[in-house]
Amino acid sequence: MTTFAFYESLFDEARSWLDLADETAGVILARGGANGDVLLARELRPVPEEAYQERGPRRLAIASSGYVPALRAAADADEIACFIHSHPRGAPVPSKLDDAVDEELRRLFPDRTGQPDYVSLIIGGDADSPSLSGRIYHGGGRVEQLDRFRVAGRRIRLFVSDGGQPSADFDRQVRAFGADGQLLLHGLRVGVVGAGGTGSAVVEQLIRLGVGSLLIADDDNVSRTNLTRIHQSTAADVDRPKVEVASRLAAQVATGTTVVERIGRVTEERVAREFAGCDVVFGCTDDHAGRAVLSRLAYWYLIPVIDMGVVIDSTAGAIRGIFGRVTVCGPGSPCLICRGIVDSIRMRDERLSPEEREIRVAEGYAPELGDPDPAVVAYTTLTASLAVSEWLNRLFGVGEPVDEMRVRIHDRDIRAIAGQPNAGHYCDGPTMWARGDDEPFLGQTW
Repeated sequence: MTTFAFYESLFDEARSWLDLADETAGVILARGGANGDVLLARELRPVPEEAYQERGPRRLAIASSGYVPALRAAADADEIACFIHSHPRGAPVPSKLDDAVDEELRRLFPDRTGQPDYVSLIIGGDADSPSLSGRIYHGGGRVEQLDRFRVAGRRIRLFVSDGGQPSADFDRQVRAFGADGQLLLHGLRVGVVGAGGTGSAVVEQLIRLGVGSLLIADDDNVSRTNLTRIHQSTAADVDRPKVEVASRLAAQVATGTTVVERIGRVTEERVAREFAGCDVVFGCTDDHAGRAVLSRLAYWYLIPVIDMGVVIDSTAGAIRGIFGRVTVCGPGSPCLICRGIVDSIRMRDERLSPEEREIRVAEGYAPELGDPDPAVVAYTTLTASLAVSEWLNRLFGVGEPVDEMRVRIHDRDIRAIAGQPNAGHYCDGPTMWARGDDEPFLGQTW
């Protein structure tokens, strides 16, 4: 099932068409991603006014000059040209005229762009409550209905068709989010990187919220010292993979969540590629190399990444400060590099072999790779809850989004931290986003 992903400013331009009395059209230049599971919008080229031969509330006729330049640009960039038009205050259901137009364009667009597929999108409703539909005309004649759409930005919008009624298990949540909101949660694909203290607390909440599909990655087994932090773990789990504990919880709670376990690190290309098909990813890893991968993933695939961390400043058993952090990165917000959260020197040291690490630690060149940091379940769980809450607030339009939240837990103080992308960095503007499956993957060596 293919997902069509937008970044927020492009989507906002398209939904502004719904404020107009007449239909509006354009061409979106897109790239493929996640091995064909995602289409990533890169640029919207509206049809110029002079190219409309006929334009009304329920009808359009467009001269070829209205879209041929966009097809030329798509061919030059090796991108897919997607035709999009509006149904102001109407449902995004194709009319007979729309069907006829698609039959014509499904041959013309691939011929001019050199791509095998033609994509047709309709945006309907009004600007405050837009709705979407689409079709992919694959080479060979197969037609696929597009009914999954994602918008990444300060708001997180997901349009997922998941008919029926939510389970009665979620009665209390339905009273908060509504039946459609609960069905939306059930239709989501959520990734969690790291199944330790913060990761297990995130997984616990996502399962009980009724998220439909979880992809969880961790390369570690449960140890005795993990039992104080990993939710649902028991002494019998020692030496078992952490991801198995998370998967077992989903089976025991039985609210319909499917868990895909991956034993490995997101710094492995085979693991990182799987997260490219998620609708949102929670970063619950404490390594800088892993955070650097997730930071790129957010912009290459238009996926909101919610990263978190906890630091306990203590000496000889005396706590001086407890700090939690939740950072949302993705199109429209600065990445983890520009925010200074990822340290390039530590990232380099983390990529050393175990033997090289031991040598550098012994020589004092990489002391941060030595003893493990302090950790307490109350603080990891609190930070995880703030991360999940920020995601829910963005998903359901509750309050003002916060791109970065710094929590001085010892002072009971929460602050929003602003930030700006560094000029020319991969997070700095639409021309740098939605690169998809370009090689090398995520533009880095592995």
